[in-house]
Amino acid sequence: MAVGLDKVKQGQGRFLKDCGKKKHGMNSYLSLDKNQQAHVLNAIALLARIYWGPDPESSRQMLEGTFLEPLEALGRLVSYNPPGWLAELKAGPADFVDHNALFEHLEEIYVRFFINNRNGAIPLYASCHAKGQTAGQNAPLMGPAAVEMKKRLEARGLSLDDGIHEPPDHICIELEYLYFLLEKGWMNNDRELIAEAVSFSAETMLPWIKRLQARLAEIETADRFYGPITAILISLLQFIADSGHNPSGGTP
Repeated sequence: MAVGLDKVKQGQGRFLKDCGKKKHGMNSYLSLDKNQQAHVLNAIALLARIYWGPDPESSRQMLEGTFLEPLEALGRLVSYNPPGWLAELKAGPADFVDHNALFEHLEEIYVRFFINNRNGAIPLYASCHAKGQTAGQNAPLMGPAAVEMKKRLEARGLSLDDGIHEPPDHICIELEYLYFLLEKGWMNNDRELIAEAVSFSAETMLPWIKRLQARLAEIETADRFYGPITAILISLLQFIADSGHNPSGGTP
């Protein structure tokens, strides 16, 4: 089953729904308190909203200084590398007089980076960043990563809303799946879901997101938004991966 995409793009809902797994006893994986769990989940939701692309409401919230609050809260739990990324993100909107100008700017760089670039766009799909690819070149869509992600969703009784026309290995769908694993794992004390969240972060997402970051570094110059956002995502994924091997649940 699935729920609507529009709410997810506005940060108000989810587009995956589970079929109801049985509860299991928790182990030491990511044993965070309720507030820390909320910080992680809110940050994942915000990052998914960002990677879907800019919208006027997000731009308005950036100018008001509220949009990045989930990442500020997460920064009290996760060490960003380098630590100055968040301050750089917060300072950027000050160059714009109104939210429409900021939205148009963000939309332009989103299209240039991820959709249409004369030097080669950087697609937001895991299949396009397969290990062993020639630098600067994209692997075909719907590769093994997409096939594997489709199997993951089906195994959990999950599906995508009819309004989503993206392969299942799109970065936002993977983030939504990570959200699902953590939210349900913490809510139901399900050690299997938490363990999968740890391995999914470490083994599925981190490798290709790091390759995405390297590609962004090659083309991003004056526009400093998606580079820092991707660095923060990597810090979060690393925290989840490391916490799975650290009984305290914190950064080793």
